[in-house]
Amino acid sequence: MKNILIYCRAGFEKDALAEITDIAAEHGFYGYGVPKENQGFVVYNTNVDDGAESLIQQLSFNHLIFARQIIAVNDVIEFEKGGRVQALLEAARELPLAQDIWLETADTNEAKALSGLIKKIEKPLKTGWKKAGLLRTKAVGVRHHVFFMEGDQAYLGVSYAACRSEFPLGIRRLRFPAKGPSRSTLKLEEALLQFVPEERRQRDLYEGMNAVDLGACPGGWTYQFVVRGIHTYAVDNGPMQKELMDTGLVSHMTEDGFKFEPPVRVDWMVCDMVERPILVAELMAKWLCEGWTERAIFNLKLPMKKRYQEVVQCLELIASQLKQHGLRYEMQYKHLYHDREEITVCVMVK
Repeated sequence: MKNILIYCRAGFEKDALAEITDIAAEHGFYGYGVPKENQGFVVYNTNVDDGAESLIQQLSFNHLIFARQIIAVNDVIEFEKGGRVQALLEAARELPLAQDIWLETADTNEAKALSGLIKKIEKPLKTGWKKAGLLRTKAVGVRHHVFFMEGDQAYLGVSYAACRSEFPLGIRRLRFPAKGPSRSTLKLEEALLQFVPEERRQRDLYEGMNAVDLGACPGGWTYQFVVRGIHTYAVDNGPMQKELMDTGLVSHMTEDGFKFEPPVRVDWMVCDMVERPILVAELMAKWLCEGWTERAIFNLKLPMKKRYQEVVQCLELIASQLKQHGLRYEMQYKHLYHDREEITVCVMVK
């Protein structure tokens, strides 16, 4: 397959395309794409018959900023009413065998109007896939995707477990906790689930740790530490939620987040302050280089234009500072579902 289909938040198509174009060039692929604003996806043509699979299998999902999902596809399939299943089955014979198949659309109001069609076609399509022998339990890590654009158009492609989201449409849906101080708590919850998978939590996220939350008011991000039994220094001149303070796990420091220095070395530092992204990046690099923390999750608020370029500048600044101090580190980054005009970064010093 020669094309890469990327799901993204509507309005970020140019950023997603700019990112995959740069990444592809780094791996020796020089293709093109034509983004359409607010369609919630973008297609990049590698100009190589097996270029999409080859490129995707070299990537890490948490090192793709704007991609909610990434799939190898060929050209769009067009079909007549009543002939959808047959047309898709014929195209699927060119794909590698898979464990399962998902039917999806973009995350837009227009695309959601296709939900009725998907419900109608899902059962006969999956039955056809099984009868044709396209689904095999031994095809570990391979998934087929049918991505409907219109009632008579769809992309058919493949994703691989090493680089993809495990959630339909690439969206991790979370329930707002009844005692949550603000909706922003979902941003940190999603980040922790994304960047600290279950197999790493005994090492990186456990009861008894201590943390700092810069710009904490009213406590949305602090809440995620408190429910995990982690003592948190909540740094903000504004008030904190009373229920959080009553837990005894929060020390409210009425100070400027840019000037605060922790009284002890902490396990985690998080930050969701509304400031220029480059200033936040400089502050995060300082915390890590000074050894005030060894783990940080923070948001970079994006400008209206050249968002991808701004993010790259911030990430390069942090990487440069850490290398200058001789630090080994892991950096992950994502435009998460609960983010809006921002991206979330996680850095862990090894």
